[in-house]
Amino acid sequence: MRIEECLEKSRFESQGSIVLKGQTIPYRTVSEDNFFVDEEGQPTATLFSYAYFRSDIEDPSTRPVLFAYNGGPGCSSLWVHAGLFGPRRIKLEDELHLPTVPPFELEDNPHCLLDLCDLVLVDPVGTGFGRLIQEKARAEFYDADGDVKAMALFIEQWLTRYNRRNSPILLAGESYGTGRSALLAAELLGAGPVKPDTLGLSVSGIMLLGSTFFEANPAEPSAVNLITMAATHHYHHPQGKPSRGEFIEAASQFAQTEYLSALFQGDALPQEQQEAIAEKLEHFTGIEKAFWIRHHLRIDMQKEFAHLLLKDQGLAVGFYDGRYTWNDDPAIQDANVIADDPAMGQYTPAFQTAFALICKELNITFNRSSKGLVFDVNETWQRKPKTSPAQALAGAMRRNPKLRVFFASGLYDLCTTAGNARYLATHSHLDPSRVLVGEYPSGHMAYLGEESAKLLAADMRRFFTQAIEK
Repeated sequence: MRIEECLEKSRFESQGSIVLKGQTIPYRTVSEDNFFVDEEGQPTATLFSYAYFRSDIEDPSTRPVLFAYNGGPGCSSLWVHAGLFGPRRIKLEDELHLPTVPPFELEDNPHCLLDLCDLVLVDPVGTGFGRLIQEKARAEFYDADGDVKAMALFIEQWLTRYNRRNSPILLAGESYGTGRSALLAAELLGAGPVKPDTLGLSVSGIMLLGSTFFEANPAEPSAVNLITMAATHHYHHPQGKPSRGEFIEAASQFAQTEYLSALFQGDALPQEQQEAIAEKLEHFTGIEKAFWIRHHLRIDMQKEFAHLLLKDQGLAVGFYDGRYTWNDDPAIQDANVIADDPAMGQYTPAFQTAFALICKELNITFNRSSKGLVFDVNETWQRKPKTSPAQALAGAMRRNPKLRVFFASGLYDLCTTAGNARYLATHSHLDPSRVLVGEYPSGHMAYLGEESAKLLAADMRRFFTQAIEK
């Protein structure tokens, strides 16, 4: 099949409007395949995009464009599409007690940024509606460097196709997408790990939601993650404790001083000090002192903390959102990282169905199924890039003095913790005057729940507004 024939069958358009800040914003959408070809001109893979254009702009050639995606790797953009950026989102009356069966509903998204910029949601190759066409090209796309090269090529071609080369570029990635964004900022300018053509595309702002740079963190994980354990403990056991903010900042101060020093001393730490440290860890985490002593003052977030915090109630907390709980059945706790997680297992049906409803509104009519998280992609991915994301991001900020970076985290996210984001923000050699760090009362998807969504949206809007200022 010729590419032209493919395009005719996979380009869908629609129109809509949304009221933002008291103003009616009309928009049109284009959802389409974006093909990659081999040397013979044959399609090897397709990345699928969903573009929202504000339609009452006379000359959009300099209007900012935000490119957004999820992570995984192997994860489509449906989560940020249906939860954060799209003009239509999943309607959630109570995010902690979601129905797990249809029917579900959509509603207008009051936090959408269409008044500020146009939006492009992206399904990387092999995710969502994106497809790997030639199996021999698997290693080309299911790889950290290959993925970034493909994303850079897509963005350059998209900007050219829609006459937007003069538009400020904004990036937003969630989870694995944060490391992708760091590498992509360098790749777009022509300083990426795969020595591409010099595209010369500079980025104005990058939002990193649930930060992970998929590389070894030299800091002690238990110390870095302590504020998340403290926040989750506080959520489930607030009695007799100061405010959440005071409690986690006390935990952070302890982690940076006494706790880190104790971990560094290892077996040389006197027993009396070990017991004193373990007592404080019990205070901040709710995990008994004896466990900390038995495990040399360290803990695994997913395999231990998630199952120990509420063990007296027979409950496990969600790895992706520690507010969620369900019966802790040892027989299935390692069965599936998504379906058998108390958080992801509950809200996945709602988001998957919401996205199907969004596709109907976008007039996407082909029979191709959308794959929310593809384990085949995730499990075969080569995660280690030639350049570390932290190094790539620092280089991008050095080359581009206008680039701003926003580290956003959910306080109850046990997977990509707020402490890890704090560490990356302060240990990646970034210009602190252009870095914003925000923490919100939610989990891995910090836009889940209206309290958190409002706080995140306010910071996000302020950040992107500053990023595109001349």
